[in-house]
Amino acid sequence: MASIQNIHKRLDFLSKKATSFNMDVDSEKWIVFSDHHRGIGDGADDFAICKSNYLEALSYYKNEGYGLIILGDAEEFWENTLKNVITKYKDVLQVEKEFYLQNRLIKIWGNHDDAWNHLAKVKKHLFPFFDNIKTYEAVNFKLTSNSKSLGDMLLVHGHQGSTASDRFAGISRWFVRVIWRNIQRWFKIPLSTPAKSKNLKDKHDIAMHSWAKQKSKQLIICGHTHQPVFMSKNHLDVLEKQLEGLDHDKPENTGAIKEIRNKIAQLRKKTTAIGTLVSDNKPCYFNSGCCSFSDGDITGIEIAEGEIRLIKWGQSKRVPIDTEKLSDLYQLL
Repeated sequence: MASIQNIHKRLDFLSKKATSFNMDVDSEKWIVFSDHHRGIGDGADDFAICKSNYLEALSYYKNEGYGLIILGDAEEFWENTLKNVITKYKDVLQVEKEFYLQNRLIKIWGNHDDAWNHLAKVKKHLFPFFDNIKTYEAVNFKLTSNSKSLGDMLLVHGHQGSTASDRFAGISRWFVRVIWRNIQRWFKIPLSTPAKSKNLKDKHDIAMHSWAKQKSKQLIICGHTHQPVFMSKNHLDVLEKQLEGLDHDKPENTGAIKEIRNKIAQLRKKTTAIGTLVSDNKPCYFNSGCCSFSDGDITGIEIAEGEIRLIKWGQSKRVPIDTEKLSDLYQLL
């Protein structure tokens, strides 16, 4: 992974270059999903088990009047050809098309689907579903509430500036498609990325958070690590806070304390509490998680009714995880 300074430079560039949209948070609704990694339905396809939950979620958001933001790595082109992925998941693309026809779809590309940065490939493979669609590396929302400016919200996949995912993406793509894909298919091992590397995940969290915290009234929402983050806190942060809040001298708390400690021990093998990685835990960094969890669950970020929410869909049911009023959040920035 590149230095944090290089990542910050890239984010600075993108924040200036990004297409800007205005968003009235009191009237507009958006759902942000990322990291589907749609493959070809074989043992290396991380999305296959999540497909039903994803389609159930899309049905809900379409009926509720949400727009759909796909925040990169929707398709897995490091492992597969464009034609094969599109053919396998044309039914999913048809559902996403319903958002596009209502002018409520924004498609941002990531490192595993960076083919969508090339107009010729977009025309050939996406135009049949999304006629004349424009794809983005980053977008920036100018948020307002009650006709007053709240601040900015940059949406980017999050791989930008990293050595393997950005600068040397061609080499990485060759390794995954030629070598790793066969290993993954044979042994059904999920793709190894920052989502599987504690060290890379920690560096990513530090880089995204430290970039946004230097800005005034700036949020950043990304994906890439497959780890949900809400207001600069991941699940490990939340569990450690819960443990602190329990009275350890009360016998009735013994079971809860043991359960939380066990969860913390397992999570520490995979990630680090963001609060221990940064000196100022300014609530400026969000991560949508992924649509390729091995248990079939998916996570995303909702923006609706003046709020920002972390949600999970499991067994075709929507489960809110955390919520914050955007006007209150920007007061902290």
